[in-house]
Amino acid sequence: MSAHARYAAHTARACGFSFRSLDRADGYLFEVRDGARRGLFAGGAGTPYALNDARAAAIARDKAFCAQALAAAGVPVLPGRMFFATERWAEMRAPGREPEDALAFAAGAEYPLFCKPLAASNGRFAEVICDAAAFADYLARVGREHFAFLAQPFVRGVEYRVFMLDGVALFSYRKRLPQLVGDGRSTVAELAARLPRDGDGAPLRARGRDGALAASGARPALGEVLVLEGPANRAAGGESADLRDGAPSALEALGAAAAAALPLRLAAVDVFDLSAAGDLSQLSVIEVNSNPMIATLEDHGRWDLIEAVWRANFAAALR
Repeated sequence: MSAHARYAAHTARACGFSFRSLDRADGYLFEVRDGARRGLFAGGAGTPYALNDARAAAIARDKAFCAQALAAAGVPVLPGRMFFATERWAEMRAPGREPEDALAFAAGAEYPLFCKPLAASNGRFAEVICDAAAFADYLARVGREHFAFLAQPFVRGVEYRVFMLDGVALFSYRKRLPQLVGDGRSTVAELAARLPRDGDGAPLRARGRDGALAASGARPALGEVLVLEGPANRAAGGESADLRDGAPSALEALGAAAAAALPLRLAAVDVFDLSAAGDLSQLSVIEVNSNPMIATLEDHGRWDLIEAVWRANFAAALR
């Protein structure tokens, strides 16, 4: 079954509720009953979280809208420019953000940039762009699947995820970028292909700190470590570290402000610490996820936290 269905089924058993998948073994549509009351949930293209209303979830899902809403509420966010990757429906919007405008921007931009679609997940098409030619290639590729994208300055910082539930940090952890360790024989591409990743992760196009692309044929020496700068998502080969209950006060305060600005009862807030000392004194929100996967908790054996999320979700859904 889908991960969401497995977590719901586990928590339903713990609560003494009944669970039933409505789409056979897939588990992307399922119900939970506590007797007379019933909750209906959808994963996949839907969202299983009854805690969030559709309006707030839709704003969070659009990365440009989310950043604008956060900035309007005084929440620090990374700067960026939104461009449309297709000319479809151009007559319905103000000029200045069309594909030709994106290429004009790229001609004078300071590189590297970090580009990502407005509505993608699992790190798909979230890429470090090294020059104008790579930008033009990205524009052509992303436009086949997405209508718009964000172009942001590429920054280096320690990335955290803060999971907010009703204004309180339930848990948090630090994200680690994917790393390749050379064996003296395999190419970078071959090493990247062996990274443990979720099945729906995008092909890796991350940029190594030495400028090498993951698709290159370079053969790192035995023991040589190559950090892939780009998305740190689990689906992209990233890892989690320092999982803890709650969050440091600075991260919790920023997570609470971000969730309240949209507003979301449940939110996974991704944050960069840009401070030179790494002391959480210069934080900026990367994005807010209203439909987060919580597979990291399963990786760490934290079924108690999975239950906490789904108990709250049941309370919101059962009618």
